[in-house]
Amino acid sequence: MMDIESLETLSATLGVRSRIVEADIKDLARSWEEPLRDAKFADPRLAFYVLRAVARAYLRGRNLRMGNSQGLRRHESKEAMLMKILAQYAAEESVFDCLHEIGVSSVESFASALNSYFDIVDEANCILQEGGNHERG
Repeated sequence: MMDIESLETLSATLGVRSRIVEADIKDLARSWEEPLRDAKFADPRLAFYVLRAVARAYLRGRNLRMGNSQGLRRHESKEAMLMKILAQYAAEESVFDCLHEIGVSSVESFASALNSYFDIVDEANCILQEGGNHERG
């Protein structure tokens, strides 16, 4: 079940009936999963980038101008709200196995999976930098 309050807020912001946005969310979630299902190495970071691309394409299709940094900033909250609603919906629906495997079993678990991925990258960068310092010395 989608968060009705967030759905109503997004619908009002976009000037579209909530039933239409709800149907769009269901379709967008399938559009989010499809390329990840076919990817050889799907991880939380790739899932995030695809989610953001799907959300931006939808908002542009609703005539929100996002062609420059000012437009992106202006609609940042709508994009974040849409991404959160999509992640919640995908987490609750059992048909999105690929997304669940990547870590989208809740918004919190997806955020945690993303954070752990970036922690690993940060740790690897530190190790590589320390290694470079030892080689110079």
